[in-house]
Amino acid sequence: MRIVLAADGTVGDVHPLRALGAGWLAEGHEVTLCGPPDFEPIARASGIDYRVVGRSSREFLLEVSHAIAGKPVATLREMMAYLDEVLAAQFELVPAAAKGADLVIGAGVQAGAALAGEIHGIPYRYIAYCPAMFPSAEYGPVMLPTSGMPRWLNRLAWAVFQPIFVGLFQFKLNRRRRLLGLGKLHDAFRYILSERPILASDLDLGRPGPDGPFDVQQIRGLHPIDTSPLPEKLQAFLDAGPPPIYIGFGSMTDPAPAATTRTVLDAIERVGCRAVISQGWAGLGDGPLPERVFVTGPVPHGSLFPRCALIVHHGGAGTTTSAARAGVPQLLVPHLLDQFYWVGQIRMLGVGPPALRRDRLRADRLAERIEATLGNEWMAGRARDLAASLERLGATTPPLASLL
Repeated sequence: MRIVLAADGTVGDVHPLRALGAGWLAEGHEVTLCGPPDFEPIARASGIDYRVVGRSSREFLLEVSHAIAGKPVATLREMMAYLDEVLAAQFELVPAAAKGADLVIGAGVQAGAALAGEIHGIPYRYIAYCPAMFPSAEYGPVMLPTSGMPRWLNRLAWAVFQPIFVGLFQFKLNRRRRLLGLGKLHDAFRYILSERPILASDLDLGRPGPDGPFDVQQIRGLHPIDTSPLPEKLQAFLDAGPPPIYIGFGSMTDPAPAATTRTVLDAIERVGCRAVISQGWAGLGDGPLPERVFVTGPVPHGSLFPRCALIVHHGGAGTTTSAARAGVPQLLVPHLLDQFYWVGQIRMLGVGPPALRRDRLRADRLAERIEATLGNEWMAGRARDLAASLERLGATTPPLASLL
């Protein structure tokens, strides 16, 4: 069979589809992945046919780094401007890539996949990585920086948010559709999410609310488990002392990386622990470093996280899942979107201390939460139990027939 996968967004949006495609490629299927230019090298290294669609996600997030640290209104404004830019590319290139395909799957901020399914009459599915993509009284909308609200307030938030989002998004989609001579959409939300969307999230981490309007098919999280060897210098650092904490904010950019690095180093000094700092898209870790700190670029989380005492991260679905699978407590520093949903899940599961919002990040607050976690045997035990439960879920690549 020929499958076309299309995603737009960050590492957490594209890499799961790459892993899914690589699994199907190994089974003998023909796979094409459409996405931003940032991920072309690693996709092609997996043997996948990669089609560049849209602009660099990293470049965009660097341009709007001032807006993504706890400013939801500014974030929404920047995302709407970004959508204007990428929709033209998605509408032109994804349907062209999907001609003759047997299945098309979309993820992230991607509308071209739904259009491809419509134009070519191909089965279309949308994959979400977070339950808060689907309306429910169990949680608030993914766009809002909230978690743990009462059910009545979640219902109210969806009632207010969904028409606003659909109105803005639908207007942009219909303007593009008119240029193609296509009819007007009346429910862009359902159009993009598809009639039977897929939730790729480990069951013990998150599941869709039972009261939602969608028939959601849940599969295990698709975030790849990479246990390849660590760089030699990092391995030597890990071997030279007690387990360090890990601090990294993944694909989140930073308007002042030097200042954030100083905040992180100050917190580490207050606690007196060892630490591995991931540079990430924020560019953390420049400047002189104490001996107890090691700065690294991208490394396999599946090999590093089990060697750590605590994972401090932004709360993306991929990093949350990787830390949970490693059996290590985690402290979330949410910036935007679904990261606030995972804050609630980590609190509910008892595998981490209270989160620290990015716009409230200070050395004393960060140090306080790190100290509250290190040596907390109850929390460490909860994290180990969660990892054991996730381990029993099995392989990550679902049978292709189950998605048709």
